[in-house]
Amino acid sequence: MRYATLFAVVGWLWAQPASVGGDACGYRWYTHLANVPDSTPTFSWVDTSQVTNPQFATGLGDDNYIGPISLPFSFVYYWNSYTKLYVGSNGYITFGRGATVASGPQPYFTPFPSTAPPNEWIGIYVADLTFTDASGNPVPGAKLWYGTDTQGRFVITWDSVPYWNQAAPGEWSGRNSFQLIFNPSDSSITFQYKQIDAGYSSSYNNGNFNVVGMENITGQSGLNIAAAWPVPFSNYAIKIWHPRTFTCTSTDAQADWALTERGEAIFALKNGSAPSLRAGLLNTGNQTISNQVRSVLRIQGPGTSATTIYSDTVLHQPPIASGAALASTYTKPLNTATLATPTGLKTGSYRATHFVNIVGGGDGYAGNNQYQAELVVCDSATSGPTQGRYLLRYDDGTWDPQNDGLGGVSFASGMTFVAPQDLLIEAISVDMLYEVGGANNYNLAIWVYDYDPASGAVGSLRDSIGLDVLDFDNGDSLNAFSSQGGGTFILRRYTIPLSNSITLNAGSGLAVGFRTLAPSTATNIGNYVVGDASIPISRRALEGIAGIWAPARDVESDDYAIGLVARLNTSTSMPVRPVPSWEVVIFPNPASSAPTLRYDLPEAKPLTVRIVDLQGRLLYENTFTPTTPTGKLSLPSLSAGTYLVGVTYDGWTKAQRLVMQ
Repeated sequence: MRYATLFAVVGWLWAQPASVGGDACGYRWYTHLANVPDSTPTFSWVDTSQVTNPQFATGLGDDNYIGPISLPFSFVYYWNSYTKLYVGSNGYITFGRGATVASGPQPYFTPFPSTAPPNEWIGIYVADLTFTDASGNPVPGAKLWYGTDTQGRFVITWDSVPYWNQAAPGEWSGRNSFQLIFNPSDSSITFQYKQIDAGYSSSYNNGNFNVVGMENITGQSGLNIAAAWPVPFSNYAIKIWHPRTFTCTSTDAQADWALTERGEAIFALKNGSAPSLRAGLLNTGNQTISNQVRSVLRIQGPGTSATTIYSDTVLHQPPIASGAALASTYTKPLNTATLATPTGLKTGSYRATHFVNIVGGGDGYAGNNQYQAELVVCDSATSGPTQGRYLLRYDDGTWDPQNDGLGGVSFASGMTFVAPQDLLIEAISVDMLYEVGGANNYNLAIWVYDYDPASGAVGSLRDSIGLDVLDFDNGDSLNAFSSQGGGTFILRRYTIPLSNSITLNAGSGLAVGFRTLAPSTATNIGNYVVGDASIPISRRALEGIAGIWAPARDVESDDYAIGLVARLNTSTSMPVRPVPSWEVVIFPNPASSAPTLRYDLPEAKPLTVRIVDLQGRLLYENTFTPTTPTGKLSLPSLSAGTYLVGVTYDGWTKAQRLVMQ
């Protein structure tokens, strides 16, 4: 979907690949049309029958990515080795961390290499592709699968993936099948193209302005294999050979992350425990760093204020080998009570910036010497509906219609939260804009899930609450806006109690998702949860499509105005919910008639089954009391579509996607 770009617009070449090419560091590539003995590849498509236990990925949609996916071996790319990667829906992979690569103004995608982020990535066929239709349902037949083939190579395949096409039924058209192959024996990389279709418009005979290539971790060296490659074409192969000896040298220390290893925001409670402050750096060059590397964490704010409330330094001693990843733990505590400022520590968002530099100089690339994350200081409210409780949110509490976004409309949106101390979560706080007396206002659905901070995984559904249209006028008024059509929009803050309080240990997490429950036929929507694009950004935004949660495509640029209302849990024996070992499976799935739910429980206790559609509407709910721990029960037959089935047992909920044909 064309909406934003992560790249600067630079000069580009409108042409198919040459037969051979290379970069300044010694990488060489050859197409199957080249006539170079022992270097020219042969097109030989790898299908699932040649892969041991192929894995079919879920979670890819329009302009997003999934991961990390573990590699079965350590793969050498340039001078660094990697054991995991991230896969993007638009035909690319990234090492290090995931990134959304989406089309923007013409030329839509910038050719390789570029120092603009992301870096250390490979574009097999970067184009405006999609795995989901306009309603968020999976495009039939579009798949992403991966695994190890019979030759020990790791294969990732985009199989029958269409272009995004706003003018076509379902907003997709065409089919594209291509794959990436990593060979650990020689660190070579192969691209194969079984079928690439024409673009969806006669003016897009270049495949929606595709690019093909790769670049190193700084973006200073790479392969520009193709830009706007004329389509259609098929049965094409490109092989990229790793250098026997590098013909370039690079000395580079990179600020890799701050606060968490994914650069996500953390909370600190005023007058509470001092947060753990950490940061990471990499030697991303191919030379050993022989001097000290200085790692500084500086916290400034709140908001755009230049006031420094914290600074500490760690010196890493040489030698620091190429590819080494080092973590800095700052021993100076952050005083969350009073600081050397006239008013003490204020609540709000602070910029935590990690700076690195090589002592004595010699860093070959300064563009990656800083990394910024967000620290949010929270205080208990002294009045209002949250009096005596903490409000854990990342947004700045205001909304600018010119610069800030909206969430939960065309698909579900959400945020993740990690408890800074032992907390009791009692309610959800949300800011929503709605049209006064509007005919296009719809109920707001909110879901609360377990969240694992270590893996970034969204777990079981803990609660499902919402806001009815009839209650829209009952929130606290924050602002009012007039529309061009003469209507009045009110921005209000709502405090919505959970069905039951949720206990969170320090370091454990929750994910909160939401969506405006407009019908798929709605042409206008009058109410939205608002976003916040002001710096700093939490990098904790989610998007949910068909019940699958992934980092939001705007995770680097937007937060949503939703959060947790909590109080300190001062119990000396903090209750922890036991996690039973139990399994449920829906079969067949997809189903053309009433499916069956199989269950395997530690003991016979009630099971509650809930089925909702992709708009969050509850279609079915029933509680069964099995007579034996293992058995099965029938689910209702539903019309064709995709549904989310939640099964609750002993206070824990597991969700599965059900496709009815």
